Amino acid sequence: MTAGPGSRDGRTRHDAAAPNPPGPPTDHGLLVLETCFGSPLAQVLSLRGTVGISDERELEAAFARAAAPGHPVIVDLGALYFGDEALLGLLLDLRGSRHTLLVGPLSPSFERRLARTGTRDLFTVHPSLTSAQASLAP
Repeated sequence: MTAGPGSRDGRTRHDAAAPNPPGPPTDHGLLVLETCFGSPLAQVLSLRGTVGISDERELEAAFARAAAPGHPVIVDLGALYFGDEALLGLLLDLRGSRHTLLVGPLSPSFERRLARTGTRDLFTVHPSLTSAQASLAP
């Protein structure tokens, strides 16, 4: 699985069961992993670390690539420590044009952001990638 331009080595192992980090990441960066599941077809974005203003272009490009094929999009936020308002805006835009599923657990700060903005009930949060993918089966 290849990683986004912010990765150090361009490859990483994806562990869908990995819990949220207990504290701030030591790298304070964002890693975006992109892949496609085959049965049923779904684009997957896995976000790890922290999302900040400097990551906006990378996120916009990753979300655009995920939405382009027209398949449902699964966004794995289970290893995201912090997500800003730009990430929430991209999720809302994506939800408006594609079947969008989230994978958690969501970080406490992102859970608060969803609650404060009244958008928590707009998203289904699955406990794992396997669960999210299974919910897409006919």
